[in-house]
Amino acid sequence: MKLKTPILKSSRLILRKFNPRDSNDLIELDLSSRKIGKINNTKNAKIWIKNSIYDNKEGFYLAVVLKQENKVIGYAELCHLGWFHQKEAGEICYHISKKYRGKGYATEASRLLISYCFNKLKFRKIYADTDPDNFASQKVLKKLGFELEGTIREKHFVKGKWIDELDFGLLKSEWKK
Repeated sequence: MKLKTPILKSSRLILRKFNPRDSNDLIELDLSSRKIGKINNTKNAKIWIKNSIYDNKEGFYLAVVLKQENKVIGYAELCHLGWFHQKEAGEICYHISKKYRGKGYATEASRLLISYCFNKLKFRKIYADTDPDNFASQKVLKKLGFELEGTIREKHFVKGKWIDELDFGLLKSEWKK
């Protein structure tokens, strides 16, 4: 089943596909610490945007747009759909620009995506992972009802050292509460 990228809205945010006009905002996001890598010019931004627009079985990226400023302040992603039994689950990821952190945007964007996954896609479970030192992300996940399910020790080699991965899960029955 081909998955179409949705447009999701809240009072402050719009989650939608990236488009070439987002390239300057994307450069400002400072994604160098993410798996995505550094995007430091318009050409690289437009290439990343072109490659990020994937309507398929595996998932999609969404630009997190601040309505008031019509500005991309981050991204949300639904991914790894092919990893899970009968497409009943998926993994979410998110990143908000440093300038906009601490204002609840990651929680709000994730809540929109989670609601879409459970209500529209009929998922039974959503996964997320984070680094042990990323306390802000852990706080967002816990606020949304995710439970820590385990630690994968020394999963990633980053900046010359092995780091663990914390794996979180949220069941549909927990989300309804």
